[in-house]
Amino acid sequence: MHEMHLIKSLFNDLLSNAKEQEAGRVTKVFLRMGEFTEINEEIIRFFFVENSKGTVVEGAELIIEKSPNRELSLLSFDCE
Repeated sequence: MHEMHLIKSLFNDLLSNAKEQEAGRVTKVFLRMGEFTEINEEIIRFFFVENSKGTVVEGAELIIEKSPNRELSLLSFDCE
């Protein structure tokens, strides 16, 4: 599944960046998702909930900004 590869890569980038920032906990994650990405927003949300369990991302609010482009990108995240 093409979209799962993109979501996994984005999630791994988030974990890596959180580790670099020495985040104890990620509280919000900001993504940009283009309308031509062909990825269902519910799949992204489900993936984040399931894969964040036991990580610094667990329980973080996922905020998805819509874009008219074909993209899926991590914009930023808030952490403690």
